[in-house]
Amino acid sequence: MKSKLAWIPFIPLALIACFLKIGREFLPNGAVMGLSALKLEYLFLGCVALIFVFSVVFCLIDRKIASYYLPRRNFIAGILGLLLALLLAADGADSLFLTFSSGAINMLDLSGSILSILSAVVFVVLGLRHSFRYEEGKHFSLLNVLPALMCGVRMILSFVQFTTISIRLADVSGLICYIFATMFFFNYAIILSVIKSKNAVKNCFIFGLPAAAVMIPSGLYSLLFSFNAEQITKNLQPLSILLMGLYILTILIELSFFVRDRDSVELVLNDAPAVDVSKEKVEGFIASNQGEDDNDSDRDDSHLDARDTEGFLYQEFHAEDEEPEESEEKKNDAELYLTDISEDADEENDRPKDYESRLDEIDKLIIDINGQSD
Repeated sequence: MKSKLAWIPFIPLALIACFLKIGREFLPNGAVMGLSALKLEYLFLGCVALIFVFSVVFCLIDRKIASYYLPRRNFIAGILGLLLALLLAADGADSLFLTFSSGAINMLDLSGSILSILSAVVFVVLGLRHSFRYEEGKHFSLLNVLPALMCGVRMILSFVQFTTISIRLADVSGLICYIFATMFFFNYAIILSVIKSKNAVKNCFIFGLPAAAVMIPSGLYSLLFSFNAEQITKNLQPLSILLMGLYILTILIELSFFVRDRDSVELVLNDAPAVDVSKEKVEGFIASNQGEDDNDSDRDDSHLDARDTEGFLYQEFHAEDEEPEESEEKKNDAELYLTDISEDADEENDRPKDYESRLDEIDKLIIDINGQSD
């Protein structure tokens, strides 16, 4: 499966991106080929873009990867999921408290806080599933998409903040983090919910690899060089970004090891066995698709109804409108008879018209014949 080849460019490019984001702080300004901090930031985002491009290319040429995947037991992902749930719950509660205490309620901030708390519940469930025996998550389809919604709202909040400051001072990497995280968690929710999709597994590689490449260095950079010692709660969001990137990375490693090819995976939509209605099985029988209770409840005269064949296998023959033509043998036999059907409706017999006028001559002839015989 060629999608796994995306790890080949990911590993060196992710290391270069991490160096460009973090290593520049340990070196004097301009020490890396005379480039400024802003240019190094652009190179960092360029490495993330190259990872995205290579992932798209390798996934597009992959025709064998399965469209569905049932997650396996993953203890590292389970621990990261539980820790991430604690951070999101604390961050959401803190944001909710600040929103109400400010007196001016912003619906966007309020939505982000509520989604953070709800996403914490989802990651608790996911962490327990990863740690213990995994079961199908069809019943949690709506909950699985909550992390994607949370990342989407945070992406909008990051974009709104850029309108109030200069672009040179804005941390564009935070916006890129939530863009790729939103797309990854959306496709991962499709996998968890076993929704019919063609490219959900591929999209996890396409958006997950650049998400991990940008989120891990960005979270480390904020914690190492922008740590807020006065308000500890301000560090919850960078820490959640770091753990989210590590969580995505562990999920992608699991996918790479256990994902199967397309021919070996089959989605069963209905567990009930299909009824065999082949010609060999129903020939000579009347098969009913109704239950026994429905058949027993039929009336004795139900065969007189117009719908007496409903629910049964039957073959319907339509009578021909035109009468069949007589065969040539019957026509030839009819010509041998002495009588023929008269086409004139007025003629009732074949006697001559002057029969009555000749009655006297006939009587005389009869008398003569009788006299000669005597």
